[in-house]
Amino acid sequence: MEIENIIENLKEERPYLKSPLELYERVLKFNKNCEKILKNQLQNSLLDQIIDEFSSIFEIPYEFSSFLKSSILNSGKDPFKEPKIILELPISKEESSKEEIKRTLFILSKPFFKKYRENLKRKKKAEETGRCGVCEEPISLTMIDSNNRRYVVCTVCGNKEEIFRIGCTHCLQRICEKIDLLVDEEEIRVELCKDCKTYIKSFKEEVYLKYKDPYLIDIISLPLDVVAQERGYIRRSPNIIGIKEIV
Repeated sequence: MEIENIIENLKEERPYLKSPLELYERVLKFNKNCEKILKNQLQNSLLDQIIDEFSSIFEIPYEFSSFLKSSILNSGKDPFKEPKIILELPISKEESSKEEIKRTLFILSKPFFKKYRENLKRKKKAEETGRCGVCEEPISLTMIDSNNRRYVVCTVCGNKEEIFRIGCTHCLQRICEKIDLLVDEEEIRVELCKDCKTYIKSFKEEVYLKYKDPYLIDIISLPLDVVAQERGYIRRSPNIIGIKEIV
């Protein structure tokens, strides 16, 4: 089944997730269209085309899209070589809009991080640093394969790499007794580290084969984020639609 059909079915089955699922549909469309732009167009026109595509799909006002272009250009940095500049662009001081703009910048950064990942060799291993081996952002999502091996799935740049099977991927402690678990009906798990109060999502390969998309699995398990955060645990990086803090 195509991912689009899976999402449509999920919106029917889980109406409480309709809004984040609809946003993810737009993210998928944006990323897919940007792949074509990056593949077929000249370097000097890429920024304009990506922001124009972003503005069209997410219905961004002209004034804000112009601000994005000028802010990136004024940074004096190449967003394809330093995509973190997009996440660090100046945002409104109005608290009511701060989180929304952060999510907007996070989603916009996806094609830039993808290009960066493709062109950059891995720096350090995630199991050594507690961060993605490519973009060096914190880890929030992992997958366990049929051989019981665990892999980081970076929600920022899309990198996938193996990491130790048991323990906290943030503070790197590997003591089983220091990890509590929350598990939902899909067998998606949240691993709660008692030492650093970080939580990491994990899912087995069977769940991946059902939904075909690790980031979709992250979204459908949003209720687990709510429970973990209500208990005082922290998600260190956003999910694919830019949501990190819920409660």
